[in-house]
Amino acid sequence: MAVVKMKLLSVIGSIDQLDAVLDTCCSSENFHLDQAMSFFKDKSEFVSLNDENPYTLYLNKLSDAVKLARLDVEAVQDSDLLMNWDEIKDYVETTSAKLAGFQDAKFSLTQEIDTCTGSMEQFKHFQGFDMKLDEIFQCEFIKVRFGRLPKESYEKLSMYSDNPYIVTFPCASDDKYVWGVYMAPIENIREVDRIFASLYWERLRIPDAVGTPEEAYNTLSKQRDELQAKYDAMKKEMDDFWTEEQVRCGKVLNYLERHKNNFDLRRYTAKYQHSRIFFLAGWVPVSSEEEFTRKLEKLAGIEYKFEDADEEPSRTPPVKLKNPKIFQPFEFFVNMYGLPNYNEMDPTPFVAITYFILFGIMFADVGQGLCLSLIAWFFMWKSKKMELGRSIALCGLSSAVFGVLFGSVFGFEEALNPFWGWVHDKTGIPLNDGKLINVNDSDTVITLIYAAIGIGVVLVLIAMLLNVYTKCKQHKYGNAFFSQNGLAGFIFYGATIFGVLGQMFLGIPLLTVPYVVCLIVIPLIVIFFAEPLSELVAGEKEWFPKHFGDFLTENIFEMIEVLLSYVSNTVSFLRVGAFILVHAGMMTVVFTLAEMMGGVGYWITVILGNGIIMALEALLVGIQALRLEYYEMFSRFFTGDGRPFKSASSVAQDLKK
Repeated sequence: MAVVKMKLLSVIGSIDQLDAVLDTCCSSENFHLDQAMSFFKDKSEFVSLNDENPYTLYLNKLSDAVKLARLDVEAVQDSDLLMNWDEIKDYVETTSAKLAGFQDAKFSLTQEIDTCTGSMEQFKHFQGFDMKLDEIFQCEFIKVRFGRLPKESYEKLSMYSDNPYIVTFPCASDDKYVWGVYMAPIENIREVDRIFASLYWERLRIPDAVGTPEEAYNTLSKQRDELQAKYDAMKKEMDDFWTEEQVRCGKVLNYLERHKNNFDLRRYTAKYQHSRIFFLAGWVPVSSEEEFTRKLEKLAGIEYKFEDADEEPSRTPPVKLKNPKIFQPFEFFVNMYGLPNYNEMDPTPFVAITYFILFGIMFADVGQGLCLSLIAWFFMWKSKKMELGRSIALCGLSSAVFGVLFGSVFGFEEALNPFWGWVHDKTGIPLNDGKLINVNDSDTVITLIYAAIGIGVVLVLIAMLLNVYTKCKQHKYGNAFFSQNGLAGFIFYGATIFGVLGQMFLGIPLLTVPYVVCLIVIPLIVIFFAEPLSELVAGEKEWFPKHFGDFLTENIFEMIEVLLSYVSNTVSFLRVGAFILVHAGMMTVVFTLAEMMGGVGYWITVILGNGIIMALEALLVGIQALRLEYYEMFSRFFTGDGRPFKSASSVAQDLKK
């Protein structure tokens, strides 16, 4: 439940070993590569490596050939690929040329088959025309037209019986059209074409052929069968070739992809200008040190060193969170605010517990909570892969739990009365109108308001203690002890709240002079002088303000703001109790409208009302609970300026984009 501890790995060696080092380090998901040039103050002796990637050309050539051939490549490892670089290049050239040849042949044969099929389709409708096409097309004094007429137009041809050229030789027909041929002398063809066009004649271009349409159709059919046989033979040859080469091709592609990505990462390394020596640096989790040591020991010609993060104070390690699975969904909220600094505590467990509880209290309903949980898990997370879905699914369970305590099931406030009656009989626990917590009772409402403020006070105090712990961990003792969110603020805020509570509600006279002076006034003075006191503790020589008058004026206004922030932060938690009452009030409105509808309308109104309120309240409660986390708690102990841990492989993928 913390930020993963990191070690800085630096490697120096011959440039000839750079690819092997990158391959060793970047094959693990536990290596964060830093820009090597940033490790040198004087960069004049070093240069970045920006060589052209030799793997890109061959990777693109082979992958493009496979894609064009529409073949599938198995995801296989290249660990047993017994080929050197020259053999790989020859393999890429040969295989891509072979696949390109198959693709060209496939395209050519497909085109010929389609052309042949189209021609057959044309001749099919004119097989009843018993004249040789080659002789007809050679006629010098007449023109012949092949085409089709709508059946209605064909029947109108009788209207032109006085014109000897308006005659169609029908060949075939269906429900809509009649296919046929008409002919006319050259000097009359334009007039005849105009008349047939007015009858919606559709001319069809018949391909050149020898013999009758039926003979041409049979010839084309044989030709198409021959082409199809060639296509099938070519397809079998390609399938046999791919069956034999699929695994090896996959290994070569994996090899090229891996080495291309590693070569792209060279830009993160540095080379000494006067020799063939490289420098590489990155971060690895402490738990992975032994793994990297074993791998690097196998490489000759390199030197490496692991250093603790504290040994490199000028370098900020990347942040990788490690939380139990139950807390991991709430890392989403932390990442929205910002990753913790490497020296900060991970607030995820704190967020998981507090957000889970606050959400459940403000949205307390068994039925709606379970529905929300199912929708969030199966639709938002499983279907849409939304990170928010996992956390909301857990919060829905919290709503169901608190819904039991408040006795609400889809707004039915008496649904759990039998259950609580049974609990009362077994334990003797007191009930209020048949429920453990009756939000419709005025006395309960006042108690809920006080309880909400009490929850806020406790959470604010915990946030202050977390700040003290974090600042001590970062050796920022001035902030830890003297700031408004440090130990002084904790004592002042806690003593004030506890004193007022004891005086007004418990009848304990705590606000005595010693109590006020020691636990309220002195901490307030310490907060007022927090800045110079922090500088004094840090060992600054000129810690006392030079212009004391300006210091007093400025800090008086800041102190007023601090006091107001304590009040506003505390009052802000009233929303927790308010949303409990809002839920009950909105459901009362729904049931009032349902009773007015009556009959089937009653249940329709109840179902629709529950759906609308569930969506509306889930949104509002989610936002308000998150606001309490960010503004009332996070702002006290969390900066969120950490940089994320990114594995070298993910960096390589980003470079591709």
